[in-house]
Parts: sequence; C-alpha cells; structure tokens
Amino acid sequence: MLRLIQIRAARLRNSAFVCVGVFVLLSALVLAQDEVDAAGEHQLLLLVNQERAQQGLASLTLDARLTQAARKHTQRMIDADSLVHQVPGEAPLLLRLADENIRTDHDAENIVLNSTVALAHEAVMHSPLHRANVLNAAFNAVGVAVIREDELVYVTEDFAHVLPDYTESEADAAAQQAITDFVRSRNLPIPQRRTRAQLTHLACDMAASDKIDAGKARDIPGVTAAIAWTTADLQLLPAGLREVLSQPINSGYSLGVCFAPSKSNPAGIYWLVFVTY
Repeated sequence: MLRLIQIRAARLRNSAFVCVGVFVLLSALVLAQDEVDAAGEHQLLLLVNQERAQQGLASLTLDARLTQAARKHTQRMIDADSLVHQVPGEAPLLLRLADENIRTDHDAENIVLNSTVALAHEAVMHSPLHRANVLNAAFNAVGVAVIREDELVYVTEDFAHVLPDYTESEADAAAQQAITDFVRSRNLPIPQRRTRAQLTHLACDMAASDKIDAGKARDIPGVTAAIAWTTADLQLLPAGLREVLSQPINSGYSLGVCFAPSKSNPAGIYWLVFVTY
C-alpha cells in the first residue's frame, strides 16, 4: 500500500489552514494497533526547544493538557485516515483547547505524517509556516503527540500562549492589581476601590448578550465615567482606561469582572466594567 505523506499548519487562531507542498511516498506495513510513542514525543520536544534556543528564544513548557488535546486530535486523524486540522465532527483548535481547561489568547497547530520523528521535525523546519510556529516568541507552552500507525508516525504539535487559570476571586484581584500597577507607573496616588457587586452582574450580562456596553454602568447614580471591555489577559488594559488612569482619581472607582463564554468567544473571555465617581 502506498501512503502520501504531507504536512500542514495553522499559524493563528481563525486563520485559514495552509497545505504546504512537502510530499513523500512510502510503503507501509500494517501494525496491530496504534501506539503512543512517549519517547518520540520527548525527542520532538527537545528538538523544538533546541531550535528556539538557537534563535535566542525561551524554551516552551510541556503542558499535559496541550499534549492531551494533541493526542486526541492525532488519534482522530488516524481513525479518519486523513491528515487535517479538523476532522468531520471535530471542534476547531480553540475549542479543543478550551475542553482541556486551557485559557489562551494565541494558539497554532502543526501536523505531520512521516516515517520517523527526526524526519517529521526536519520537514517542519523546512516549511516557513511550520517553522514560524516553532519559533513564535509569543508562545510559552506546547503539547506534543506522536502516534505510530503502520510504519509511520502521525505528529501533532499544539502551541499556545497559556494564561493563568484564575478563580473568580483571583481574576478580580489580578484586574485590580493591573490597575494599581499602571497608576503606580505614572507616579500617581493609588485610587480607592469601592465595592459594587452590581458591576460584576453587568459584566456577566454583557457576556450573555455578547455585547460590550458601558451604558448601564454609566447610568448608575454618582458615576462620572464608565468603561467596558473584554480581554483574555487581565494584565492588558484598554487605551481608554489607561487614559482615565493617567489622571488622579480622587473619588475612587469600582470594578466588575466576569469570565464567561459568548457567541463570539465560545471558549470564554473576561468581560470587565470599570467606573469612576
């Protein structure tokens, strides 16, 4: 039996999948069953991090959840006898990662079919799109799957910028800390935060309606300004909020934070509301 070997890559979330023209024709013998090659996975992780080290990039941390996602996808490809990023009935990469409780704002995937792990990695590094994923400085974690089927290895590399998995109270504290750090960087007095649970409800209401809307917060008696936004990374403050925080806030502020999925963010994202008095 002849099997066509190819590699494909998805560089960024929501980008089109790109098929790269690297093709090899091999003979294949049938094995009794598919087999996860843990040693091959370790070898591939070392090769990936060696490439990054040569470019002065930080090593990627092996994330067990990303590896689980990669293995599941690899087995689905084998079962479907197809080398694709999304087999029929399978969720896209972002939701597959969310199913493993991974919070990320940037992800990508390489898939390869070849005769050995070393040759699979070599093919990746000779493909500009695949190489770009391996050497992307934005990523901090990777999951690697190597599954043997016949005399070949199916490989999936799932890359991500993994964000902290905060509890509700931890997320609230992280958002407050980001505000405090920004104000401190401007050498301004740290404004007092007032407790207002209503803002958390308003933040969750935005998720339910899938719409950023500061109008209801602005209508609260005593409020002088209101800003609403979404973010995957609580350390990133929107330009409008940074502008407000660049002036002294003498009467204090309130903040509402809600992590929730929506139609436009099915894997979940943080919804926030900030008001001043």
